[in-house]
Amino acid sequence: MKDNINLGDKSKFVPYGANGVKNCLDLCKIILKKYGLSNFGSSSGAIRLLCEENDKLVYYGDNPTANYKQAIECIDRHLENNRPIIVGVNHTIGRNINDGATDHFVVIYGREYIDKYHIAYLYYEVGKSNVMYGYNDKDNRFIYDTSKSKRPQFYDEISSRNDGARFDVTQVRPNY
Repeated sequence: MKDNINLGDKSKFVPYGANGVKNCLDLCKIILKKYGLSNFGSSSGAIRLLCEENDKLVYYGDNPTANYKQAIECIDRHLENNRPIIVGVNHTIGRNINDGATDHFVVIYGREYIDKYHIAYLYYEVGKSNVMYGYNDKDNRFIYDTSKSKRPQFYDEISSRNDGARFDVTQVRPNY
């Protein structure tokens, strides 16, 4: 088991609507700038995990287990080098924006081990205008299930969205 990491800093959170910015990806980039980063990752270099088919989220590619392993290793490598990372998520099927499955972006800034099979990844929720909800270590947590009995899963079961929609991580954007 690796060490827990928390790079979160309330002063680096950028709320929805800050300086008129209402685009979640742009808000994530502003957060990365506050960490001194200038490379934000891109859609062309993203590690894809999920896509939409027939109004359902399905695994991307032929080897989902390898994709998830690569994505988690990438996130861990970034955190261990003091680099938060942008990830794409899906909360609504059928929006058909970005890569077709990604309809929101957030910034992962931390890792906490819950138990032998579950790791929590902490994130800034740029869709919130109040720092209390946008930067919240207890509520803004993607859970990665490492148990061998299941196919890979990486999600926030009850997001802080008003409708409580589940956030499924769809892509990870390496930034170096």
